[in-house]
Amino acid sequence: MKWFTSDLHFAHPFVAALRGYALPGYAKDASIKQQAEHEHKPLKNCVDWRKHDADIIRSINTYVGEEDELYILGDISSGGTWSVDQAIMRIQNLHVPRKNRHLILGNHELHSSSRTLEKLASVFGEVGQVGLTDITSGDGTRTYPVLLSHYQWREDFKEAKPKYQFSTNWNDPNLAKYALPRMDNTLLLHGHTHAHDPLEFGRHHNEINVGLDAWCFEPVNEAELLDNWLQTASGNV
Repeated sequence: MKWFTSDLHFAHPFVAALRGYALPGYAKDASIKQQAEHEHKPLKNCVDWRKHDADIIRSINTYVGEEDELYILGDISSGGTWSVDQAIMRIQNLHVPRKNRHLILGNHELHSSSRTLEKLASVFGEVGQVGLTDITSGDGTRTYPVLLSHYQWREDFKEAKPKYQFSTNWNDPNLAKYALPRMDNTLLLHGHTHAHDPLEFGRHHNEINVGLDAWCFEPVNEAELLDNWLQTASGNV
């Protein structure tokens, strides 16, 4: 079985805070940065980011086993050296073996050094900017190719901001050039926006957000995507 997720953000205290992991007395929104600064504390001391990370690993391991394939569509950390090293330690705790782990690079990996890319390659069997795979229905009767990217379709960078989304750079024009142009009759799996709705850009855009925030902090499998979402998201596939 193939499983998909995105935007894990291991050892990224700010994202953990926005996801509800701020310690008691601290804001669960962007103002936590000012709070921490006012108290002269590192942000990571104001957030239970370790629990955030442990909950993600527990969630993935609940569903994804040794015989499965796991596709992570970017942003496994904040991109800093410390955060990347922490993320790599977390990835090593996954039940799915290295050869079955696939990483699509996100904007937080965009400017990674060759050393960082080597580290990522040590815990992933495949690392790339974009990807292509097939997803199959639960009964095994339907199989379709899907594109894999951290980003939504390039045209969506000009859309109005979807609801229930806390990403501040979801439509950054500097990132649009890394996104794929929309292709008719082709389904795109993406992350990046942190939206809570897998079909945030509408039901006619041939794309599904597989990020943690869109799937209640759980990975989503190929059969669920195809059986429950594909026909709704893309009626002409």
